[in-house]
Amino acid sequence: MQERWAVVTGASKGIGLAITKTLVQEGYRVFGLSRNMGGLENLAGAEWIFCNVADEKSVKEAFAQVFARTEKVDVLICNAGMGISGAAEFTPETDYMKQIDINFQGAVRTVQQVISSMREKGRGRILFISSLGAIFPLPFQSYYSASKAALNAFSDALGLELAPFGIQTSTFMLNDVKTEFTDNRKKTQLGDDIYQGRIQNSVGKMEASERNGMTPEQIATAVMKVLKRRKMPPHKIVGFSNELLGILCRLLPARGTLWLLGKIYG
Repeated sequence: MQERWAVVTGASKGIGLAITKTLVQEGYRVFGLSRNMGGLENLAGAEWIFCNVADEKSVKEAFAQVFARTEKVDVLICNAGMGISGAAEFTPETDYMKQIDINFQGAVRTVQQVISSMREKGRGRILFISSLGAIFPLPFQSYYSASKAALNAFSDALGLELAPFGIQTSTFMLNDVKTEFTDNRKKTQLGDDIYQGRIQNSVGKMEASERNGMTPEQIATAVMKVLKRRKMPPHKIVGFSNELLGILCRLLPARGTLWLLGKIYG
């Protein structure tokens, strides 16, 4: 059987690590890209490569190492990301620019490194880890939602561009997943007095749901199921209850969706 090669960004922990382990179990040779080795240490079948997706030079150097070891990448999982929360008007530019840089531009930098190789081979799969926040705009996580909405649009447009070359794209829209992401979120409480406690209340509800959410292993299993399909869906919502939310989003007018979000999180 021909060797299959995959690259996973943000692979040292959480969802990225679970996906890496599952890919290895399915027979892939995996390059795990991240700033720290984390759980990739001593993981047979996976090789850690330092990569900061917010740094173009770092991304190029990482993929130079990838292509020094293999001439192809069959699968790219763009998972690296971070979260911030707070009122849009009080969020510092440094914070929201970092949010967009890592979640969106970091994925773009990564994708650009594999397209030519996939195009030459006439096949390839690019999967972006996105969020339901892309279609359900979250109050006090406006920049996070914006970064994921951009990722969805980019994946769709990219897929149209690359389809003639046998390359498929897909976004995984996740909701609540129990990982370190919750504790690592950078929270800005500035202005909560003006917003009458709504910032803390809204983010608190979201974090409580996250701590009781799906496991990274469940996400990894869902990713593998999609990779095994002949045609990947443009968008995949993971989890039955989350799929129902997706249906609700399509059925409700925008005003109704925003009203509902306002009642729950506003």
